Amino acid sequence: MNSPFFDSLTHVSPDGTWLGRNHFDASLDRLLKEAGKISGYRACLVNIHGYQDNAYLEEVAKEYPELFVPIAGFDPSTHETPHSIRKELSELYERNFAGIKLHPRLNGYDPLDNRALYAIQEAARFNLVVFVDTLFRQLSITTKHTPDVIDKIAQACPDTKIILLHGGGTSMLDVYEIVRMRSNLMLDLSFSMMRYRGSSLDMDIRFICRTLDQRMTLGSDFPEYTPRECLEVALGIVDGLPEEKINNILHNNLHNMLHDWLSRN
Repeated sequence: MNSPFFDSLTHVSPDGTWLGRNHFDASLDRLLKEAGKISGYRACLVNIHGYQDNAYLEEVAKEYPELFVPIAGFDPSTHETPHSIRKELSELYERNFAGIKLHPRLNGYDPLDNRALYAIQEAARFNLVVFVDTLFRQLSITTKHTPDVIDKIAQACPDTKIILLHGGGTSMLDVYEIVRMRSNLMLDLSFSMMRYRGSSLDMDIRFICRTLDQRMTLGSDFPEYTPRECLEVALGIVDGLPEEKINNILHNNLHNMLHDWLSRN
C-alpha cells in the first residue's frame, strides 16, 4: 500500500522536552528523521498553549512548508473579553496559521466555558480549523460525559471546521454518532488508536474505518508515538478495505479539511 500519510497531530519543542519533561524526545531533528521514513508524508505541526511556543512553530513551518501545516496553541481561558479572543484569532490568521488547538485538560478550563465556545465560533470567521483535545477529564473540575460535551460544542458551533482529537477516547462510538450527523466535524483517532491497542476498541475502530471513511483521520501524536508506528498499526486496521476508503482515512480527508489553507500555500 503506497498511499501517502497526512499525519493529523505532531508536536516539537526547541529543547526537545515534552510537556516539560524528558521522557520523550520531541526535537525537530527526530521528527524530521521519522518523517523521512515514510514516502509522501505530511503533518500538522500542533502546539499546546503554555507548553510549546507559537513563534517557534511558525519558524519551523516556514522552513519546511511542504512538510508541516502549522496549528497554533490557543487558550481561551486567558482572555477577559470577546474582543481579545477575536484579536488573537485575527493575528494568528495573519501569521498564516491554518488552525488552533484547544486543550481544556492541560490548560485547566471547562471545554463548555463561554470563552471556549466563542473562540470556536469565531475561528470560522477567520477560516481557522479548530483542533479540540477530547480527553476532557481533569482533577481540578468536573466535566460532563465526553459525547455530551462534544454534542454541545457541535450545536453551538455549526459553521466551524472541528477536528475531534483522540475521538473521545473510550467514548469513541458515541462520538462517532455525533460526527456522522454533522459535516463540519471530523473524528481523529490519534493516540487512542495506539493507547488502546488490544482492547475492544480495536473492533470499534475497524467499524468506524469501514463506515465513516470520509469523516475521520489518523495521527501519530508524535513524540508519544512515531509516524511509522502509527502508520503500521493503521494499515493493519484498514487491511481489506477498498483503496478509496484507505486513501480517505490516511490522507484525503485531512487534505480536504485544510483545503483552503493548502490552496493559499
